[in-house]
Amino acid sequence: MENYDSQTPPNPQPIHHSFQEETAPVMRFSDWIVTLLIMMVPVLNAIMLIIWSTDRFTNPNKANWAKATLVLIAIQVVLMMFFIGTIIGSLSHLMSNFNTSGLW
Repeated sequence: MENYDSQTPPNPQPIHHSFQEETAPVMRFSDWIVTLLIMMVPVLNAIMLIIWSTDRFTNPNKANWAKATLVLIAIQVVLMMFFIGTIIGSLSHLMSNFNTSGLW
């Protein structure tokens, strides 16, 4: 059997990186208020979400929020299309049965 203890260094030292990780500035309360006010304007909100999610000069916190919001909107649109299609299909089936029953 081999001795695995001889393969590890006797006193491993922690690795210190010489670079500092850059952090994004924290968005102020007023920045979020302006952002949410822009989100209340119907067409402008979609345009600004796309701009904020793709612009490299946008605060990374706002960019990630915009990307997540776009993903949630896409999920909502797909679900809404499914439910509306289901309702229209059910109503058309109901109406076709109603028309053939002789009441009209």
